[in-house]
Amino acid sequence: MNENLNKHRPKYRYLKRRKLLTCVIGAKCAEGTAIISDTRVMRQYEANNESKIHLIWEPNPKVVVAGAGTTALIDKFAEAIGKSKIPSTLDFTKVVETIEDIVFNLKERYEPRIQEDYDFQALIMGLQDFDKGDPYLRLVHGDGISEDVKDYAIIGHGAPYVASLFRLLYDNMLTVSELAVLGYFAVSTIVFLGLDQTVGITQLGPESVVLKPNEKPCFLNPLDHEFLTTRQSLSSLRFRFKLVKSIWSKIPQAYENLDPSLF
Repeated sequence: MNENLNKHRPKYRYLKRRKLLTCVIGAKCAEGTAIISDTRVMRQYEANNESKIHLIWEPNPKVVVAGAGTTALIDKFAEAIGKSKIPSTLDFTKVVETIEDIVFNLKERYEPRIQEDYDFQALIMGLQDFDKGDPYLRLVHGDGISEDVKDYAIIGHGAPYVASLFRLLYDNMLTVSELAVLGYFAVSTIVFLGLDQTVGITQLGPESVVLKPNEKPCFLNPLDHEFLTTRQSLSSLRFRFKLVKSIWSKIPQAYENLDPSLF
C-alpha cells in the first residue's frame, strides 16, 4: 500500500526546477556584441532578482558568461571558468575548448542527479585574441558543444516570447548601444505585458553588457546619458521601432517620471 502511495505522490523536490526563470539575448552588430539578460532566479522555493551575467577575472574581465538552466549549475559554471587556466593562453580555440570541457564535465557529474530536469545553455562573449581583437559570441549547449552565433541567439524559458519581437526589430548595422536598448526593450516588454511571468527584472530593467573591438566588456546603466540618448534617437527615427511605439511607453517603471518626449 505504501508503495502505491509513493508511486502517485508528486515529486515536490523537483517543483523548484520545472521552470527555467531566464531570458538571455546575445547579439552581434557592426560595432561589437552585447548580452542582455533578465534578473529573476530561483533559490530553493523563492524567486529573487540577481545578476545572471558574469564578468570573469575582474577587475580586468576578459570573458562574459550568461547561462540558462538550474541556478546552481550556472553558479558552478561561472566558478569553474574563473578557476580555469584560460588566462594563461591567448589562443581563442583553447578558450572555447576549455569552456566546452567545463560544460561537458558539469553534465557528466550532475545530469544523473537532476535527471530529466537537467537543462543548460550558455552564451559566451569575449575578444578573439583574448585581450584584444574583434568580439566573438558563442552559444554553448548542454552537451558541451558550442557554435558561433552569426547574428543573435536567445536562450531560456522566455526565448519563444522574446524571439518574435527581437527578430522584428533586429538589424546587424545597429551600434552596441542600440543593440542593448533593443534587447532591453524586448525583455522588458514580455515582463510588463505579462507574456511570461517566469521572467523578471528590477525597477531598472534588464541587465546589459556590451563589448567593442580591443576594449573591455562593460555594463550599461539604463539611467546613463548614453543609454537615454540612444533610446530617444531610436524612438524618433523612421525605423522598425515605429511598429511597436505604442508598447514602448509601457516598458519600465523606472522611466515613469522622465520626460515623455523621450518615448
